[in-house]
Amino acid sequence: MFAGCTKSFLGRHHEGIPLDLSALTGIISYEPNELVLVARPGTKLSKIEALCHSENQYFAFEPPAWGAAATIGGTVACNLSGPRRFKMGALRDHLLGAELIDGRGERIRTGGKVVKNVTGYDLSKVLAGSFGTLGVLTEVCLKVWPRPETQATLFIHGLTLTAALARIIAWAARPLQITGLVCDADRLAARVEGPEPAVRAQLATLREEESAESEIIEEAESQAFWRRWRELEWLVPAEGQQRWRFSGPPTKMAQLMKALEAEGLSRWGLDWAGGLLWALLPVAAQAAHLHRIAARHQAIGWRFAADAHNEDAFTPLSTGAARMNQMLKRALDPQGIFTPGKMYA
Repeated sequence: MFAGCTKSFLGRHHEGIPLDLSALTGIISYEPNELVLVARPGTKLSKIEALCHSENQYFAFEPPAWGAAATIGGTVACNLSGPRRFKMGALRDHLLGAELIDGRGERIRTGGKVVKNVTGYDLSKVLAGSFGTLGVLTEVCLKVWPRPETQATLFIHGLTLTAALARIIAWAARPLQITGLVCDADRLAARVEGPEPAVRAQLATLREEESAESEIIEEAESQAFWRRWRELEWLVPAEGQQRWRFSGPPTKMAQLMKALEAEGLSRWGLDWAGGLLWALLPVAAQAAHLHRIAARHQAIGWRFAADAHNEDAFTPLSTGAARMNQMLKRALDPQGIFTPGKMYA
């Protein structure tokens, strides 16, 4: 299945007849007062975000587009969430409902237009991140949020990885409106959003606690920084390199990075308040070995395809999780017709 083809580098190479969903477009309903939007999967993410912006609303899970042709269906199928995830939750936490065609050709509706919908199984949460392996999405219903009044970002320079991670973990636990916590080898960045006086006061509090060199960037520059980070414009692979992402406990990330350094880790960045590692690693590195390293550190790795073949795209699931996935696949797609082998062999 495809529409915008901006996520084609995710997942394993698979065979089959392509199913083009790019014509399945349109915003079915948008209720700003109810904070609910329903759209067809081929609708461009940029179109939906522009509509929400006109009502001073947004997707709080901050989805990356990774291309102008990105669609809401591909975003949901990959369960993609940006830097606000640690504060506002993942995409699947904002997915209120969905409609799909299953492997028997039957139309299924799951969830609804209200946040507290408890009728039946919460199948929509399973569809988020299933990479199109369980059925064909025909509608998605998502919660939107009021846009914060303003934002600003505090940069802290010159920290070691250990010190940066300690601050990130501590700041994420504080009752402040910090909605972005990332760091790389150069600096730590903390985004604060909300009413202007509160943003100023909270940034001043954080800055006063720091002895390291620091600076604050204002709203427009802050928005540009987080857009660039979210879209991975700062993590461009050179020849012989490819992108990876590893999600796991923030307390394990320093150890994971140390293990990956022995495998050729070059540029890196920590996102989700330390719960996500973006990395550039050699194309020649043994993917299966890197997945074993991830598993030893309680992390799950995604290998972004550098070519048409990506057989070890994801860290293998535990036995229990694999069995559950197989049960869902058999229930919704008993003949295995939807994107066979996209996630696992």
